[in-house]
Amino acid sequence: MSGGVYRSGYLLLEVLLALAVLSISVVMIFKIIQTTLQVTSDINFLQAQQRKVDGIFELLRRNFASMPRTSTFQTRNVNGSLELIFRYAPFNFSWVTAGANFGTVIIATRPQADGRLALSVLQESGNALDSYVDSGNQKKADWFPLMNDAERLTWRFFDESTGKWSPDWPDIATKPNLVELTFKLAGRDHIDRCVFRWPIAQPGS
Repeated sequence: MSGGVYRSGYLLLEVLLALAVLSISVVMIFKIIQTTLQVTSDINFLQAQQRKVDGIFELLRRNFASMPRTSTFQTRNVNGSLELIFRYAPFNFSWVTAGANFGTVIIATRPQADGRLALSVLQESGNALDSYVDSGNQKKADWFPLMNDAERLTWRFFDESTGKWSPDWPDIATKPNLVELTFKLAGRDHIDRCVFRWPIAQPGS
């Protein structure tokens, strides 16, 4: 009789130990899966951010590289935002083939509702009265965001004749030899830097 009771107690202890081991194993497996999913998510996010950086670089490189020497360039500051203004420039940011493909291109930083910054572009081919740049009023313009989750974004312009970088370029009669863009995307630990040489395109190219 006592042996039977002892045996039942022993089996109950085995069950409890098995349940404890199973619980620990399930928790460990869950943590491993959770960690793997988190690492995979982080890797996918970083890869997506890197593709975004590469895409911005390529878009802007194409814009500077195709700029004819007959185009003009200057910057202006509007409400604390630096605007890059290209006149007599090709429309390299159009996703449609219909309509004008040459005119004034403005690249600027636009503040967003979430406190972040959007690097945006505006392409104009109309007359001066309807122009965002030439109308004299800050009318609502059809800005297209190229990148909308930047935490910081700055431009610099290099003059080879002086060997110095400048934070703006107001002189329409000259052009910078190099244009530098530095920015930090949300969720990215380091600052990205892009440098463009402009103009490159030869007349008639």
